[in-house]
Amino acid sequence: MSPRERLTFGHGGVTAVAPRPSVIAAALTHEPQPVRLTRIETWDWGWGGLLLFSILLFFRPQDQIPGFRNAHFSDMAAIIGLCGMAFVNLSRREPITRLTPELVGVFALAAVILVTTPLSFWPGGALDAFQTIFVPVAFGFMLFVNRVTSPRRIERICWVIVTAFGYFSVWIIVNYLRGVNLVEGNRAAGPVDGFFENPNDLALNLAAFLPLALMFVRRPGPPLRRLLGAGISLLMLTVVVLTKSRGGLLGTVAMLVTFLLVSRSLTPGMLIALVVGGMLVLPVLPESFWSRMASITDAELDPTGSREERKQLLETAWQVFLDHPLTGVGMEQFQNLEVAGVRRWRETHNALLQVASELGLAGAAVFLFLIFRTFTAAIWTQRTLSWIYRRRRRGKAPPVEPEDGLDDDERLFLQTHGAAMAACIVGWFVSALFASVAYNWTFYYVLGLAVCGRDVVRARARAYAQLKSLVRQERAIA
Repeated sequence: MSPRERLTFGHGGVTAVAPRPSVIAAALTHEPQPVRLTRIETWDWGWGGLLLFSILLFFRPQDQIPGFRNAHFSDMAAIIGLCGMAFVNLSRREPITRLTPELVGVFALAAVILVTTPLSFWPGGALDAFQTIFVPVAFGFMLFVNRVTSPRRIERICWVIVTAFGYFSVWIIVNYLRGVNLVEGNRAAGPVDGFFENPNDLALNLAAFLPLALMFVRRPGPPLRRLLGAGISLLMLTVVVLTKSRGGLLGTVAMLVTFLLVSRSLTPGMLIALVVGGMLVLPVLPESFWSRMASITDAELDPTGSREERKQLLETAWQVFLDHPLTGVGMEQFQNLEVAGVRRWRETHNALLQVASELGLAGAAVFLFLIFRTFTAAIWTQRTLSWIYRRRRRGKAPPVEPEDGLDDDERLFLQTHGAAMAACIVGWFVSALFASVAYNWTFYYVLGLAVCGRDVVRARARAYAQLKSLVRQERAIA
């Protein structure tokens, strides 16, 4: 097998990210030979396990099918994926896992949890939380960065998430109209556990993943795909309103502003559409929605007293951090502390304070590092690819032909995806300032999608450069 064939078919550490045949042909200065991807480059059990795990995680059939609640299908899918990943990497004589700064950060956070466990408020409870909550997250993220290695795989994960939220949004709206599954009188809750369990977590996840639906609207393509993305976006926005979540609404607004700015969608036409839409929609929102939103600044408008209790919990969490700045009180142990005057919740209701009070300075530093890396990865991807798209949209060719190993459709998708991921992390971050979600799957899926988009762009460009170098070497020999 020639050097060019070894690179093309995935040897040398660039499996599943080598340039596509059409791009490879552009790098050759002589008549290209037909190039076919092997099965291992388009499918492997590591990717299959991750895709199945994502479907089970977001669609949650175990909560909908009687007798399946105690089934561990998602765990089995993750194990299949991890074993498949290890087999594929070892068969190529490569390390079991890639080491990215983000993966190192996730495992550094795991190390902080373990180190602080013996000094926690309840070591047994902290260790159990680590095993049941964070270990699956860490290994799931490792699988993510190893097997999501092409634009097509990124797009499939995004479609799983978008269709799941579209499906449950319809279910939630129907339940709301029937007066079913409401909490605190008139707030919509999810029909299943996980991402959709309570109104506040539901709204946070909608704010974090709504940009993925908007991405399919923004990206040029088949009308049916764009129409489906627009429909699901409207459904998700409707559910945000029905949850009457104050943090979720603030996160959604911040997310929408970010998406419009980063994707350069804030055109005069878009401004007019937003103003007209606001004039039509805002007046018909129920009075209960406006009353609850007004309680953000006026405590007297909150009959449940949740605003004041959350304020007290934030103050307590800060004091707990000051009392235990190095070790915290242990993962998930803030809820076991006695907080005077709090009747219902014993959560920090702030992801940053959650990590700081439970894991100390080291945990907070690592967590902030991961948030920062998520945003910078998304922005890097969007900016790296957007200049080509903007020039071509204006009917101009770039000054030099891009040598990133991507075709036009892949380049446009990843550019739009980068803008969407920047909005995702902003929506999550603003909403997470009002929720204890530091260890939940939401953030780590947003992190994974952002860094995988960046890594695909870098790997394709590196593979393309290596391919051109090999072609030049073969020509020199010939």
